[in-house]
Amino acid sequence: MNATDRGIAAASPPPLPTDHPLHPRSPGTGRYHGLDVVRAAMMLLGVVIHTALVYCEPQIWIYEDPDRTAFAGILVLGIHIFRMPAFFVMAGFFGAMLFDRRGPGGFTSHRYDRIVLPLVIGWFVIYPLLAWSISFAFTWSYLPAEDRTIGLAYDKMSLNADFAEAGPMHLWFLYYLVYYYLAFATATYLLRRFSGPVAGWLRTGFRSLALGRLRWIGVPAVIVATSFLMLTMEEPGIDTAESFWPLWHVIFLYAIYFGVGWAAFGNRELVDRLKNWAWIRLGVGATLLVVAVILAIATSAAVDAQEEYAEAMFIANQCLQATTCWILILGITGVSERLFTRANPVVRYMVDASYWIYLMHLPLTFFIPSLFRGWNMWGIVKMPVMIVLVTVVLLIVYHVAVRGTALGVLLNGRRYPVWPFTRARGPEPAPTE
Repeated sequence: MNATDRGIAAASPPPLPTDHPLHPRSPGTGRYHGLDVVRAAMMLLGVVIHTALVYCEPQIWIYEDPDRTAFAGILVLGIHIFRMPAFFVMAGFFGAMLFDRRGPGGFTSHRYDRIVLPLVIGWFVIYPLLAWSISFAFTWSYLPAEDRTIGLAYDKMSLNADFAEAGPMHLWFLYYLVYYYLAFATATYLLRRFSGPVAGWLRTGFRSLALGRLRWIGVPAVIVATSFLMLTMEEPGIDTAESFWPLWHVIFLYAIYFGVGWAAFGNRELVDRLKNWAWIRLGVGATLLVVAVILAIATSAAVDAQEEYAEAMFIANQCLQATTCWILILGITGVSERLFTRANPVVRYMVDASYWIYLMHLPLTFFIPSLFRGWNMWGIVKMPVMIVLVTVVLLIVYHVAVRGTALGVLLNGRRYPVWPFTRARGPEPAPTE
């Protein structure tokens, strides 16, 4: 070390005593507007998927509209390939940020308020609403067109809701998040508490794969690991949780995505690096997505027909979907961080509303399309109109009854000013909220 190097080293501040090789402290992290948008967009795409299912041709959903389109099924399949993996990467990143800033106690309290309570309360509220909306949709469809009224349908529909046979519905992701928060927060706490060389090895290993000499094999490594777990699925793609009994192969698969996000927070410069070549990654990912959708359709047909080459197609399909997911996630993250560099009121409003919209959207994806069942229009036109209507209704309810209320505190961390009822402004919420 020469004199200049010694002078620089002497002038450098010592590391904070709470620094840890796995998650070093960084007081000036700030808000990641782009990652906020990605997380919110993945939740809002849930409205697109569940509304589009009503218009799939052939029928694959509980309730179908008479005016259907094959494009709906293609749209659902394409979004399903990458949506939840991308969401869990974002959830892991922001979960690690929250743990770093609030510590174990604050993290546990915060996640209990934002995840456990919405899961429990939401399930008991949403399940009967869902059962009633499905009953209404079928009753409405069976009524003669000239006699259809909401009152008559209400009189004839069933108001029963059998909780004994209810699954987690679309709230399964909250259920799985509880597993991940418990596992990763506990592991991080133990590493911080007892330190040791293991934490340093983990951080050094991830940094080498993400930013260091081994970065060229980092993405292939996670693709291989993900592909291996994709091969455990029962059907092409990723199995859907339909029961409170955990699907462990699905939990382990999404744990890889969540874990990469969690570890990435300890190497936050990776987010800036992803801005380079972001549009190229997004283009490659989008191209792979088109190919993955085509292969998925062909694979499902081969599996259903029990073709002798179905197993080989299944393997190729699962590996391609894993590859597509990671390339798309990297591309979407980089592009979003390039585009959303500062706070935007409209974007921020949609980010705040996205949690409420996702929690409450499912009953409306049956109720609203059923009201327009008699609208004689092409399915490819009706579908986007219904998506917009479902979203607008939920936004109005959010603005009037959620954003400035105690429910808004539970979901968003604070009561926001609700124009035109009040223009009072309060402090901005913490970046993790």
